Amino acid sequence: MEGFRVLHTNMHKGGWGGQPNRILTVARGLQRRGHYVIIAAPKGATLVKRAREEGIPVFDNLSLPKKFHPVTYVKEVIRLRDLIKKHRINVVHTHGSQDTWTAVVAAWLVRPRPLVVRTRHNIFPVKSHLFNRFLYRRLIDGVMVVSDAVTEVFRQSGVLGDKVDQVVTVHSVVDALERFNPEKVDHEGLREELKIPPDAPVVVKVARLAREKGYVYFLDAAKGILKEFPDAHFLALGEGPLRGFLNNYAKKLSIADRVRFLGLRKDVPRILTTSQVFLFTPIAGESLGTAALEALAMEVPVVAFNVGGIRASVRHGETGFLVEPEDVDGLVRHVVGLLKNQDLRCRMGRTGRRWMLEAFSEDSLVEGNLGFYRRLLGK
Repeated sequence: MEGFRVLHTNMHKGGWGGQPNRILTVARGLQRRGHYVIIAAPKGATLVKRAREEGIPVFDNLSLPKKFHPVTYVKEVIRLRDLIKKHRINVVHTHGSQDTWTAVVAAWLVRPRPLVVRTRHNIFPVKSHLFNRFLYRRLIDGVMVVSDAVTEVFRQSGVLGDKVDQVVTVHSVVDALERFNPEKVDHEGLREELKIPPDAPVVVKVARLAREKGYVYFLDAAKGILKEFPDAHFLALGEGPLRGFLNNYAKKLSIADRVRFLGLRKDVPRILTTSQVFLFTPIAGESLGTAALEALAMEVPVVAFNVGGIRASVRHGETGFLVEPEDVDGLVRHVVGLLKNQDLRCRMGRTGRRWMLEAFSEDSLVEGNLGFYRRLLGK
């Protein structure tokens, strides 16, 4: 066999998060190992732009709308079918709901039929209706998840039937040896650029500006932290539909002068290395917390809501602290405690990076994907 020829599909259009980051990391790793990879995503998607920058082939003649439009759906199924044929794809790997329904049907129209793999990235409930049961039990060859918490969602729904025992967990990762390495990142001049005093505490959050990411709690916690550290600054990195609302909410809390919404940044490691605490407040759908892993890779302790698979990333009392969802007082208490105790911050930061390197390497992610492909082909 000449090697895998893999089509990754993704429905996300704007912004950046754990899902597109994982796809790009896997694609890059497969390409380095001599396999052919192409990424299909909607026109204008950030994933398309970044993949092009890294020399990974892309196909973006898609829209993948959330609502079902029969004519659009049929056209995009045909486009993906033709793409699979043209590039002789033997593995179709899907990552979201809309792209899964489109790519899976396209794959089943091709002979010989490529292997079909679905990675589930979040812990939102999976409805066990007739169409989903047919999709997961008959059309998809294998299901990969990013944490055991996602497997539990499938187990509770029953949508996979007996196939739930064949689900494989492959953790998402960050590039800790290269990009997210505190010894290789120079943050000289960053505080001046952001107009933050040299000794002011900095608390960071990286996530899409979306409801499920819990930015309201981040801002509520910021107000509480400022009572103890009036000179603290809070940086929010990400894009999303709540930008205007969150700006107004910060003004309502009278903390707008201490909160900066920086949008999508390519220098996340640089910003993390000048911060003292990473504050992570998702309230739904978080299966692992790749952003928290990035903070740990940069030796920044994490204070987070204990939702979904976050505990697979953050070890309470060792690499940070976990509090129950919506417990703003708990967030404030632990962040303040870390800001007051430099030795504890440093110890947790070092432990976090060591843990991250042991459990979440890029090689383990890429080899996990390859191993799953080989296992399914063997069956």
